[in-house]
Amino acid sequence: MFDFLLGSSGVVSLVVSLLSALLLLVVWFKVNRASVRANEQIRLLTEIAEQQRRQTELLTQLAGGSEARGPAAQEEEILQFKGFVPER
Repeated sequence: MFDFLLGSSGVVSLVVSLLSALLLLVVWFKVNRASVRANEQIRLLTEIAEQQRRQTELLTQLAGGSEARGPAAQEEEILQFKGFVPER
């Protein structure tokens, strides 16, 4: 009875090969899909960061600009918040 499966035709090896190929394709599909989704998320986050940068520049211009205060005032303001810890 098992001579047919284990005989010279090699049906078992063919089935094992097909199953391993199917498993490999499924794993490749999942990894490729995750990679594409990660790349899309990175692209979207980069776009959001660029939009926020543009909004910040626009708000700075609308608020009168920080150029009027000078670079020394900007540096002093940055140093004031250096050790600031926000409340939770």
